This record gives sequence, C-alpha cells and structure tokens, in this order.
Amino acid sequence: MKNINIGKVLSGLGIIIPFCYIALGSALLLTDIFPNLDKKKMSIFSVIIILYGIFRVYKLYLKFRTRDEE
Repeated sequence: MKNINIGKVLSGLGIIIPFCYIALGSALLLTDIFPNLDKKKMSIFSVIIILYGIFRVYKLYLKFRTRDEE
C-alpha cells in the first residue's frame, strides 16, 4: 500500500478550503439559509466570508510564488 504524506494532504486542503469559503459566502449571499437574520446583516456576513476566501487565495498565491523562486 502506498504511504500518504500528511504534508501533501494538508497542502491539498490548503488549496481547496479558500475556494470553499468563496462558494459558501456566495451561497449565503444568494439564498436565505438563516431566515432569522435580516437581509443587511446576512449580506455583510456573506461579503466578509467571500473577502476572507479571497485573502486566503492571495496568501496561497504568495506561498506558491515564493516556493517557485527557490
């Protein structure tokens, strides 16, 4: 059986998770999952999640850019 390196698994998750944040924020923005929150608060929360996902993608880009320079 092939050995799985935990570093590669975590690296793969590090690539997937930021896009999940963006997808979750978009889903919250487009749907009414939490009906007890008013629309303004839900929009702000959704935008914050999307911006955090974009920030994580940018940090991932910087990580891979510095890895390529070495």
